[in-house]
Amino acid sequence: MADDKIRLGVLWKNVTREGNKPYLSGRVQRENLDAAVELLRDGGRFLILSNSKRPDKQDPDCVLFVVPEAPRRDAADDRGATPPNRAPARPEAGTARPGPGSRTPR
Repeated sequence: MADDKIRLGVLWKNVTREGNKPYLSGRVQRENLDAAVELLRDGGRFLILSNSKRPDKQDPDCVLFVVPEAPRRDAADDRGATPPNRAPARPEAGTARPGPGSRTPR
């Protein structure tokens, strides 16, 4: 994986002005943008790694990479059993997902 990842940019950890919601903001490296977009179109994924080398507080907290989608391994092939059913990772487009603490109408 070390050779096929594309460094897309860098990210810094921040907190909202109210101080209660963390978020990441960052910058994209323009020289790698075209290659990263092409890889994403071919099914690539984002990978965010912590930046362990931060000698200065202004250095980024994380590095953003684009990596090719890993070949799927069928769990049944590895164990000789049927893989468990998995729920979709995200809701279908156009459907709302209730947030934490939200109530459902009765």
